[in-house]
Amino acid sequence: MRRILSLLVLIAGFITALSVQAATLWKIDHPRSRLGFVATWQESEFQGVFQKFHAQILFDEKNLEKSRFEVEVDVTSADTRSPDRDEAMARPEWFFYSRFPAAHFTTRSIRRLENNRYLAEGELLLKGITHPLALPFIWQQSGDTARMKGETVIQRTDFRIGEGEWSSGEMIGLDVKLTVELHLTR
Repeated sequence: MRRILSLLVLIAGFITALSVQAATLWKIDHPRSRLGFVATWQESEFQGVFQKFHAQILFDEKNLEKSRFEVEVDVTSADTRSPDRDEAMARPEWFFYSRFPAAHFTTRSIRRLENNRYLAEGELLLKGITHPLALPFIWQQSGDTARMKGETVIQRTDFRIGEGEWSSGEMIGLDVKLTVELHLTR
């Protein structure tokens, strides 16, 4: 009986320790949040936004080891304010929506850079191809609300976005800036 009680106390202590160490789960305020991109067409910038995305944001500035991001983006929800461009993005040489309707970003680690600046390192899965992605971001928290803002650049051809005649970068630039601005509550 004594062993059973000792075991129960040990298990209760372990569960308590785990709950204390867990990072905070943040919920996205979708109407105020934005996942976007900036690309170039004939050396002129154009912007786009993904209208649909889901994310699990576990983040605690004091517990980065337990912090992580898991993001799923519905790439078919891309909007560049150009119906012709948006329609072309669905084709196999671009995003191939019918085969790859979603992109995924999962962090491996998050580390502090300085003050309220951090670096999330992980993997981006886009059009069936996975590459490492580093996302520097700023975290501003006030009580039960937070704002996360960051950006990074990818090479679109690393993910076979713009194949064939579009792969050279002559008409459409190779660099694509990804932008993130999330408003969060816990």
